[in-house]
Amino acid sequence: MDQVAEIEEALGKHALWMSELRQAVLHAPAGIDVESIRADDRCAFGRWLYGSSWSSAERASASYEEVRRVHAEFHQLAGEIVELAASGRTLEAYGLLYGDYVTVSGRLAIAMRAWQARLRHAP
Repeated sequence: MDQVAEIEEALGKHALWMSELRQAVLHAPAGIDVESIRADDRCAFGRWLYGSSWSSAERASASYEEVRRVHAEFHQLAGEIVELAASGRTLEAYGLLYGDYVTVSGRLAIAMRAWQARLRHAP
């Protein structure tokens, strides 16, 4: 699979993970592993991002770095949201989910699309 197609597939993984987070807010049990959620290398998207398919030159690109940075920010917010939900602060969790989190998710999608466009037009 080429890298442009991999990015498209990764966008789908990102959307699925967001859906799972919404469900976690509804059913967040006390004692949920928030640190695991905060880790940006444990989800399918993160395993792909940090995986071996990227050359060292691509990992050094501004596109890769922007996606990596925003994805890490995305997971920090996800951890905060689940932590709020698990402590019974569901309304606050939803406020963050549909506020800052949606914004960061959109920024991640935009960064992914920009990366994809750059790869399409690379010599």
